[in-house]
Amino acid sequence: MMKNKKKRKVTSTSTTPWPLHTTIDSLPDDVVADILLRLPSAAAIYRAVLASEHWIRVASSPTFLRRLRDIHDYPLLLGHLVSPDGHGTTPPCFYPATLHTSDSDGLLAAMVRRGDFFLTRIQVQGSGQHVLEDCRGGLLLLSDAGTLRVFDPMTHRVSSVDQLPRRGGRAPDHRGRRLCLLPNGDDPDAFRVMSLQHGNAKKLARLEVYNSCTRAWRVLTGAGTAKIPARKHMAKIYRGQYAPAMHAGDRIFWKYDAANLLLSLDTQTMTFSNVCLPPGVTRLSAYAVGETEDGTCCLVHVLESGNRQMQVWRFKVGDDHEGNGDQMWELERQVPLILASPSACLSGCQTLKVETEFTCRGLARPFVIK
Repeated sequence: MMKNKKKRKVTSTSTTPWPLHTTIDSLPDDVVADILLRLPSAAAIYRAVLASEHWIRVASSPTFLRRLRDIHDYPLLLGHLVSPDGHGTTPPCFYPATLHTSDSDGLLAAMVRRGDFFLTRIQVQGSGQHVLEDCRGGLLLLSDAGTLRVFDPMTHRVSSVDQLPRRGGRAPDHRGRRLCLLPNGDDPDAFRVMSLQHGNAKKLARLEVYNSCTRAWRVLTGAGTAKIPARKHMAKIYRGQYAPAMHAGDRIFWKYDAANLLLSLDTQTMTFSNVCLPPGVTRLSAYAVGETEDGTCCLVHVLESGNRQMQVWRFKVGDDHEGNGDQMWELERQVPLILASPSACLSGCQTLKVETEFTCRGLARPFVIK
């Protein structure tokens, strides 16, 4: 009998035995993550991570937050990064998301406190004039004169992007281009940087993409760059700066200045096309393109005439997108919009409920862990 018990004990032992004196700090990261994900609520997770700095670090990682959202469907809007006066040389300011009474808010607040949203890690590098070029998937793309850096506020990791190569005898100029940050497969630490260079009478438009895995820039040919207009035809914002890219699912959109159109880039095929605005939406309208929780592209439009209304248009995938707005967009819902302040910005509209409302001067980008 004793022999049988001993045999069962041996066969159930792992090939990599635990240390004789195991503590909560000695547990591997994946084991800690599995323990936290088995807890019944975000409040329980929040109380558990306070037990150890190691556990806080694991719970603050983008990988854990993505798994948390997949399992528990918690909203992971941590706040907004605002570039004062549009797109100037001042580093962006961080506005934490408004906290409510839900259990998940305590966890999200802990993540915000853990993150470096004051950019202290990156301020010590370069001249300190860090321009926020883009924000996507929990990563920030910042430019400083001729240098580009990708910064993860949650892990404090800084990745330098190699200089754009000289082409045609001209020196690279990051500020003269439109820069976007894109994911790179399923690896959360990998990324791509896209440089969209507008054409004019003397120079053709060009698209170059940097891959963090190969650490090299590559010119993409056959991407429909003939559809890229000159920069003067694109919408401008404060102080002559151009409107930023709007990410939505697998597409990126830019506003036109003098046409009721959007320039669209399909990031799966890396091809450009023109997309008409929905009926009743013009280049002068208050609208933005984004995505729903399931990644579907949508356009949110605020009707200012009479009682303020909010429309949500859903982008039709797979249709002929060279037609008119009726063919490309489908009106999903329209509801009254009530804001506490006439000048407030709104963000995080889920089930057509305004989750975040704040007033700022400048361009605001949501910081969302996906």
